[in-house]
Amino acid sequence: MIKVTKLLYTLSIFTFLGILLYVYAFLPNKIGIFFDESGEATLAINKAVFFYACLGLFALTNGIIILYRRMSRGQLNLSQTDFKEMTTTEIAYHWLSGLSFVFNVIYIFSIMFIGMYYNSEHFDVTNYVTLIYIGPILLAGWFFWFIYLQFSKK
Repeated sequence: MIKVTKLLYTLSIFTFLGILLYVYAFLPNKIGIFFDESGEATLAINKAVFFYACLGLFALTNGIIILYRRMSRGQLNLSQTDFKEMTTTEIAYHWLSGLSFVFNVIYIFSIMFIGMYYNSEHFDVTNYVTLIYIGPILLAGWFFWFIYLQFSKK
């Protein structure tokens, strides 16, 4: 499970960068942030600002988790792969790797939805609203997995 999580996390980094670059190429110069009742944008940002904001948020969340994991690495026995044999701190250490993956998936789906919203082919974005709901459901499931791991520990 731990190796699969690490692999998925690594793949999510490349997927995020690929999706961000692909969507950025097709975005209009101005992206609406706030909309009024009629659907007109009341506040818009440049697509470069959107790109760097997404990249900054990605680097910040992944950087904080990586920093925490590197600081606590020396105090843990990372050779264990069975959750039943790990301490609660070792479980939390490995769980954070998966949390980084979950955040990356949320970012990927959100950027995909924004890309579809501003696509020149005029997708009906109401058919793709599930992309926005997958992230919070995955995040809630990941937190329940952490609670389960903590309470199943004897």
